[in-house]
Amino acid sequence: VEGYAALRRRTSLRIAAAFGLPLLIAALAWPWPRRFGLVLAAILLGGAAYSAGGDRVLHIDRSFFGINRVLLTEDGRFRVLFHGRTIHGVQSTQPALRREPLSYFHRRGPAGEIFARFAAGRRDLRIGVLGLGAGTLACYAEPGQHWTFFEIDPAVEHIARNARLFTFLADSPAPIEVVLGDARLSLARVPDRAFDLLALDVFSSDAIPVHLLTHEALALYLMKVKPGGVIAFHLSNRHLDLRPVLAATAGALRVPALVRADLDVDEADWTEARYPSTWAIVAATRGALAPLADSRWEAPAEQPGLA
Repeated sequence: VEGYAALRRRTSLRIAAAFGLPLLIAALAWPWPRRFGLVLAAILLGGAAYSAGGDRVLHIDRSFFGINRVLLTEDGRFRVLFHGRTIHGVQSTQPALRREPLSYFHRRGPAGEIFARFAAGRRDLRIGVLGLGAGTLACYAEPGQHWTFFEIDPAVEHIARNARLFTFLADSPAPIEVVLGDARLSLARVPDRAFDLLALDVFSSDAIPVHLLTHEALALYLMKVKPGGVIAFHLSNRHLDLRPVLAATAGALRVPALVRADLDVDEADWTEARYPSTWAIVAATRGALAPLADSRWEAPAEQPGLA
């Protein structure tokens, strides 16, 4: 799931004018060096025209884990965090909407439903999140709760805590702790039954950390949630359908799982940076999943050979 393509729909004609036509002419002019040189000059001019418009780069850095970029959209309405080609957070620039979760985490989607059913109005919860991004899920934090994010890349924490880029963490009414390091190893050091809700937002990038979906990994997550606690998985991915993988893992451990694929978004959703997403939720007992017992959540289908 990319989503960002919709945010940039208005720039598509400029991209075609700046690059498409000159590249086509260059291909046709290849046998004539002088003409080819003129076409190359046109391509450079077109590239300059394109880079002068469009989104504005607010921040860029490279770490061991890749390139992070923060862009301000062309219309000035959103700041967007990219890790490589994948969006890891979108925030409105309007002060009244700074704590509104967007992209794959919006309130109408599966993420919003999970936090509304399992966390809203409860002041004593301890919530863990694997994967920080821009810190968008902190929009669901409430006073009296305690939130811990596990993040492997220090550069990502720097971005999330830089209030000139994103303010999700700074605006949170609950204390926010960020634990740096490999999420699975860091989580293993946490006392058992530490969390009421554990969310994993680590599967949307190009490099899928499959070690976080193994039987051993799920057994670890189940150890770290309290009796009646739940584990939420953000499974949106443009390369693989991870639902059968999770179904096989949960089936092998004989624990229940539910999935909601929220893929039908309209033009208004795209315009307001509300993206389609797929989430799953797992618990030790079926009773713990009762708050989601409606038609939008269903048991994921397994595929032979994945168990």
